[in-house]
Amino acid sequence: MNNILISGGWFIWPLLVCSILLISIVIERLWFLQRRLVAPKGLQRQVQNLINKNVFHAEHQEEISSTSQLGELLTYCHQYKSESREFVETKAEEKASEINLILERNLSMLSTIASISPLLGLLGTVVGMITVFGNIDVNGSANADLLAAGISEALITTAFGLIIAVPAIVFYRFFEQKTINLMSLLQANTSLFLDFMYKKWNFLPTKSELSVSKLRH
Repeated sequence: MNNILISGGWFIWPLLVCSILLISIVIERLWFLQRRLVAPKGLQRQVQNLINKNVFHAEHQEEISSTSQLGELLTYCHQYKSESREFVETKAEEKASEINLILERNLSMLSTIASISPLLGLLGTVVGMITVFGNIDVNGSANADLLAAGISEALITTAFGLIIAVPAIVFYRFFEQKTINLMSLLQANTSLFLDFMYKKWNFLPTKSELSVSKLRH
C-alpha cells in the first residue's frame, strides 16, 4: 500500500483526503437519515392521542420535539393552533425548509468529491505523462526506471480518482432520493395532523375572528 501511495506521486494525497471525507460523510448520512430518527412510524397518532386526552403539555411537547424532525414539525404546528390554517401551513413550510437543509447537510460536499476526484486523477495523469516525456532525451533514448515511474504515477492517480468518484456519485444519488422520500413523509404526516387539528378545534374562533368580534361590540 505504501509503495502505491509513493509511486502515485503527491497527487495521491488529496485523493486520499477525498476518500476519507467520502467514508466519513457516507457513515454519518447512513446513520442520520434513518426513518426512525426523522419520521418515526406512529408518532403522528401518538401526538393526536395526547391531544385527545388533553395531556399534550409543554413537557410532552419538548420530549417529542427532541426525538425527530417530524416531532419538531408537529409540535411547531401545534403552537399555532389558534391561528388560521393558511397561516399554519405557511409556518409549516418555513419549518420544513429548515429541516430540508438539515437533511441535505454534507450532500454538497459529497457532490464536490464526486466532481473533483476524477479531475485530480486526470491532473496526476497529465503530470505523470509530462514526467515520462521529459525523461526522453533528444536522441529518443530514456531511462527505463524513470519512464516506468512516470507511467505508474499517471495510471495510479487516474484509477484512484475513479475509485473515489464512482461510489461518491452513487451515494449522492442515494441520499438525495432518500431525502426526497423523507420530506414527502414529513409533509404527508403534517398534512394529516393539520386535518386532525382543525377538525378538533374548528369550533374555536381564531385570534383574528376574536379581534373582529371585539371591534363589532
